[in-house]
Amino acid sequence: MKSIAMAFATTLLITSQAYSQAGSAGFQILRLGYSARDLALSASGDALSNEPVAVYLNPAGLARSESKGGIGLDVMLTHRTYIAGTTIDMFGTRFQAGTMSFGTSLLLSSVPDIEVRTVPGAAQATFSAEDFAFAAGMARRFGNVDVGVSGMFLYEKLFVYESSGYAFNAGVQFSPLENTEVGISAGNLGSSSAMIAQKIDLPAYLRAGGSYTASMDNNFSLTGFLGVVTFKSGGITPSIGADLNFQNLLQLRAGYGSGNDLTGFSYGAGIHYGFLKLDYSYIPMKLDFGNSQTFTLSFLL
Repeated sequence: MKSIAMAFATTLLITSQAYSQAGSAGFQILRLGYSARDLALSASGDALSNEPVAVYLNPAGLARSESKGGIGLDVMLTHRTYIAGTTIDMFGTRFQAGTMSFGTSLLLSSVPDIEVRTVPGAAQATFSAEDFAFAAGMARRFGNVDVGVSGMFLYEKLFVYESSGYAFNAGVQFSPLENTEVGISAGNLGSSSAMIAQKIDLPAYLRAGGSYTASMDNNFSLTGFLGVVTFKSGGITPSIGADLNFQNLLQLRAGYGSGNDLTGFSYGAGIHYGFLKLDYSYIPMKLDFGNSQTFTLSFLL
């Protein structure tokens, strides 16, 4: 039984590295990104996120709905493919009630066909690793400053082993100068139960970023992003990005993030027509891991 536990402990560590660069072993899904727009910018705009996904990245962004009129409801669906057959799916909503804005989100991920070996040789079985998160948050605007908080329930399963936990996120967004936005957030602050007698640390983060938008003419505008994030496991990851916008109908995006063993450059595009918005991101992976693609469909009602 001890050898089986050791084998699964080793698999747990391998799985966490498949999710991300070296870091804490649990709930690495909380580091990956879930919006095609944000991923195309290499996470440089995460601190300024204004989509339902802001409930994970910076809850203050829930106060900045893109809905124009209507009932003030945003609905967001995301599907992402990642390395080793990993899939990540997210469903999020954001709605307004008086002076408050609220957001909810369900996040699911799965890593299939993980091989089990207790002795050298052929795999004895396969299983999948699964993660689940439910988040809810709220935000309010005070002048030109938005403040938000959110809470999360977390669940992770590796074969028959399970862990659950909770975490909180908080952040602010504000506009210090015309056409300039700044965001600061801290998150994944909480705890989780042990798995296979191992303590699991959540990937707590501190994130900051800024943007500046320049109007090129009556049709085009260009927004530049600069972001930085540090996780509890250590290291600082800076990133930059740019979003070229044509009449708020078509967006072309690119970004670059340093300090990551698996990713560097990222690219994407978006189409916004009426109450529908479709975003796409493409990230070429290093070390022959192929690529990661993300599709996000939003309804701005």
